[in-house]
Amino acid sequence: MPDTLRRSIGWLTAIRIVVLSLILLSAILVQAGAGIHIEITFLYALFAAAVLLALFHWTVGRYLAPRISAYIQLLADVGIATVLVYSSGGPDSVFNFLYLVVIGASGFLLYRTGAVIVATVAAILYGAMVQLMAYGVLPPPPLAPVSEWSTARIRFNLAITVAGFYGVAFMVSYLSEKLLAARVELELRQRALQRLQTLYGNVIATMSSGLMTTDADQRITFLNRAGGDLLGVDPGAAPGRPIAEFGFAFPDEWTEIRSRARGRETYRGELDIDWKSSRRVLGFSLRVLKESDGEEEGTLILFQDLTEIKKLERRARFNEQLAAVGELAAGIAHEIRNPLASISGSVQVLSKDLSVGSAEKRLMEIIVSESNRLSKILEDFLRFVRPQERRVAEFDMAVNLSEVMDLFRLSDEVSDGHKIEVDVAPASSQLSGDRDQIRQIVYNVAKNAVRAMAAGGSLRVVGREDDAWYSIRFIDTGRGMSEEELARLFTPFSTAFDGGTGLGMAIVRRIVEDHGGAIDAESIPGEGTTVTVLLPRRALASEIGNREPVAAPLIEPWPVRDHRTGAA
Repeated sequence: MPDTLRRSIGWLTAIRIVVLSLILLSAILVQAGAGIHIEITFLYALFAAAVLLALFHWTVGRYLAPRISAYIQLLADVGIATVLVYSSGGPDSVFNFLYLVVIGASGFLLYRTGAVIVATVAAILYGAMVQLMAYGVLPPPPLAPVSEWSTARIRFNLAITVAGFYGVAFMVSYLSEKLLAARVELELRQRALQRLQTLYGNVIATMSSGLMTTDADQRITFLNRAGGDLLGVDPGAAPGRPIAEFGFAFPDEWTEIRSRARGRETYRGELDIDWKSSRRVLGFSLRVLKESDGEEEGTLILFQDLTEIKKLERRARFNEQLAAVGELAAGIAHEIRNPLASISGSVQVLSKDLSVGSAEKRLMEIIVSESNRLSKILEDFLRFVRPQERRVAEFDMAVNLSEVMDLFRLSDEVSDGHKIEVDVAPASSQLSGDRDQIRQIVYNVAKNAVRAMAAGGSLRVVGREDDAWYSIRFIDTGRGMSEEELARLFTPFSTAFDGGTGLGMAIVRRIVEDHGGAIDAESIPGEGTTVTVLLPRRALASEIGNREPVAAPLIEPWPVRDHRTGAA
C-alpha cells in the first residue's frame, strides 16, 4: 500500500504539470489569436509552482511518509486551484471544477478522512476568497466580468459550492473505500488461489504415483514427474501424444470403461509395459473428467508400479506353500523312510540268500537303486522344510565364489559348448554366514543355469559389494522361462528338467532367506534368465548375539539383454 500511494503521488505531480501546461498554452494561443494583451503572468507562476512541487516530491518527499507527502501535494493543489480561480474571475471562473478534481483525487488517495480534510480546506479558501472579493478587500482580478453580486447570491453560491465539495468528498471516498475493499478481497483470493495452486503443484510433483490426464481422443494433456519416470518419458514432451504409445490401449473396451468411470465407480486395471528392456506391471485407476464447456470429456488416470508388489505376492505365496509343506513333512517322514529302509534291506538280503537269475537280480538292483533315490529325495525335502543349523563365520565371499565356479567348470554338467565367465569386484570381500551353505547356493544356481543351456551357451556370474550387501547375479543365455515357469521357479517339486527333483532352487531360496537375504529371477523366453541373490555382509542378530539385522531390500530388475553384452 505505501508503494502504491507513492506511485499515485508521482502520477498526480505529472498530471498537475500537464494540466497547467495546457492551460498556459491555451492562454498563449488565445492571446496571440485575438491580438490583444491578456494578463497571464499568474499562469507562469502557477506552472513554476507545479514544477517546484514535483521536484519536492522527487527529492524531500521521498524521505517523508507517503500519507504526509500526499497531504502536502493535495493541499498545495487546493492552493493552486484557489489562485487560478481567483485570477480567472473568482466566483465566475471556469476553473471552479478543479476543486472537485482535487477533492476527488484526495478521496481516492487518502479515502474519507483525507477527502473531508481537503474539502474543508477548499471550502475555507473558496469562501474566504468570495467574501473578501464581495467586501472589496481583494481587488477584482483583471479577467473578472463586471457584475454585481448580492449578499443572497453570494450565500447561495457558497452553500451550493461547499455542499458540492462535501458531496464529492463523501461520494468519491465511499467509492474508493469500496474499491479498496474489493482490491483487498481480490488480493486475498489471489493469495489463497496461489497457495492452493502451489499446494496442488507440490502434491502432484512429490507424489510417487503417476498422474495423467487425457482429452476425449485419448491424447495426453498432462503428465506429472513420477508418471514420466514410470513410463520412461519426459513429462514436458508427453502432451499431445496418444496414451496407446505407453501401453494404455483400450480399443475395444474404451466405451465401456468411460461409461463405468462416469459414475461413482472407478475403473481399475493392470497392464504390462516394457521399461528399459524389462517388464513392468502397472496398476491404474481411471475416472472421467468433464470439460468446462460440458461437451467434451477427458480422463484422469492414476497409476503406480506394482512390479515389486507382485514379487512380494509371489514370495508370500511361496511362504504359505512352505508352511503347508512343513506341516506335512513331519507327518510323512517316518511313514516313508522306515518302509524304504525295510524294502531296501530286505531286497539286499534276498539277493544274497537266494539263487536268482540275471533278470531277477537286475530287478532287485532296480528296487534298491530306486529306494535309495527316494531316500535321497526325502532327505532333500526334509533339508528344505526343516531349519538347518548354521555355522556362522567370517569368510571371503569373493574368493569362495571364484573357487566354487572353478570347481563347477570341472563338473559333468559343463560341456565344451558352455562358456562360463566370472566377474568379481572387489577381489576380496568379507561376509558373515555359513560358508558351506552359501557355496551350495552358488553351485545349485549355476547348475540350474547350465541345465537350461542343453545345447550350449554362456553363463556370466557377477559378484559385487554394495555397502551392507553382497550381490551375485547369474546371467545365462539359455531357453528362458515363461511367466508360469518363472512363478513356479522356487516352488518345491516343480522342475522343467528330466530327472530333477524340483527341490534345488527351493533349497537355495530357503538358505538365502535364512541368512536374511533375498533372491529373485527375471527371464525372457528364448533369450535367457537372470537370477539375483542378495546376501547381508553381516550375520543376523540371532546368530551373532549383539548386532541388529539388516532388512533385505527389494531387488531391482536387471534386464537380461543389457547384461549379456558384458556391462557390469
